[in-house]
Amino acid sequence: MRRWPAPRYAELASRLLSRFPQSLVVFTGASEEAEAALGLAHAVGSERCISIAGKTTLRQLLVLYTLADVLVTNDSGPAHFATLTPIRVVTLFGPETPELFAADTPRNTVLWAKLPCSPCVNAYNNRQSPCRDNLCMQAISTEEVFGAVCRAVETRPMCQ
Repeated sequence: MRRWPAPRYAELASRLLSRFPQSLVVFTGASEEAEAALGLAHAVGSERCISIAGKTTLRQLLVLYTLADVLVTNDSGPAHFATLTPIRVVTLFGPETPELFAADTPRNTVLWAKLPCSPCVNAYNNRQSPCRDNLCMQAISTEEVFGAVCRAVETRPMCQ
């Protein structure tokens, strides 16, 4: 329930490739996400968009983060791993609260719709929610994420 809709990742990737013609978009993820990530890369339809989901170790992922400009991720482990590197992060929050769970770095931009029902997942309810329609993640628009990524790229230090 804490995932941003997959078609929005493909739309975001297409927009970023258009806006930043020298860029490369890389989808990452665990091995069980490899097929979906490959489908996203194919949906983008650019040779500058690839998937390496299921093909990296955590150490390799951290190396990738040191080479990349921006990471866009759901509220999950990668947002926290990225704090070990200089990468800028855009973290999409839905069922949990960023006040408690956002990665603690000034390089992290949190996007959260702040719906009245959110946060619905917390330590007090054993991180469970009866919600089966993640409106909180759907409420984060591609335009909003695109804007956050553009600001992160355009304000990054020139020497990293």
